[in-house]
Amino acid sequence: MVHERIRSLRKERRLTQSMLAEKVGVSPQVVSNWERNYTSPDLDDLTKIANALHTTADYLLGLSDEQEDEMREIKQLLETKGYNKPVFFDKSAWFGIQPDDIKQIDNYFRFLLQQKNIS
Repeated sequence: MVHERIRSLRKERRLTQSMLAEKVGVSPQVVSNWERNYTSPDLDDLTKIANALHTTADYLLGLSDEQEDEMREIKQLLETKGYNKPVFFDKSAWFGIQPDDIKQIDNYFRFLLQQKNIS
């Protein structure tokens, strides 16, 4: 499954094996071996592949059918706006949040979108 998803996403993203290899820090032959299922990427390379292909390791491993890592994209967007470590992405902060609190956060976000005519 990993080899099929690497090849499929690489082609979908219009990357050559050489281009992906450069992004991951391996040789094009290594990428070819992954795609032909001769070898498998190690955990470190799998993470780099996921980043290079704008997906998740879970998707590459077949643990998820969601190709996009939407939270990573949102985090990157916030970083471009100068928010490097918003509390929103602090996982430990979410453990104490109750369902009603989440509903309030969602409602406030919707309100902000309406004010900006984004929704």
